[in-house]
Amino acid sequence: MAPRALYRVSHVFLDVDGTLVDFLASLRAGLEAAATLMSERSGALITPRHIEDERARIVAAGTGGLLLAQIRGEAIRRVLVAHGITDEGTPAEVTREFFAARNAALQPYDDVLEPLAELRRRGFVTLAATNGNAALMETPVFHHLDATFSAEEAGVSKPDPRFFRAAMLKAGASPETSVMVGDRIDNDVAPAVAVGMAGILLDRRGEVSDSAIHALRSLTELPDLLERV
Repeated sequence: MAPRALYRVSHVFLDVDGTLVDFLASLRAGLEAAATLMSERSGALITPRHIEDERARIVAAGTGGLLLAQIRGEAIRRVLVAHGITDEGTPAEVTREFFAARNAALQPYDDVLEPLAELRRRGFVTLAATNGNAALMETPVFHHLDATFSAEEAGVSKPDPRFFRAAMLKAGASPETSVMVGDRIDNDVAPAVAVGMAGILLDRRGEVSDSAIHALRSLTELPDLLERV
């Protein structure tokens, strides 16, 4: 889709987790499904907290270049080993269960689909730009995006400026005509502004009062705002 020329902003990059989809809710569903299966296989009570604590220890010690999905699988494997399950098949089975349950529960926020559709109707190019691995193609959000871009594809994660430059390169966009929308100042807004993009904070709870930051309470405000930028 060719970018529009009438307004300064032509390309809209959107964070995914916490911006487009309720990732925490889907993560809880995945963790609960994994913990239930792990408890059945081990005969011990394994909770989502066991898995998350192990994942945190892996991250704190250094991931060694592991991808997010691999970190999750390694956390599951270590918890199972600690409960006496040492075969290779069970961690793989549980990891599949985790991702299947997580992806099945992945849903967009109520204020997402119509604004995305409206942006495309008005000729803006819309792209998801994410550090995560949420299965957007399994949600209605996917059909309202021109493209997706991930940290795995970039080889670096937000807030690294290389992530944003690589995303713009993929989209054929320039910083002067691009805006980044996300729910975090540190990971989305500030680093985007640092590379010359416009940055907009999605602050659904109204927690940020900094007048220097463009903030929205809902994505429904975004199309009209971009017409004025």
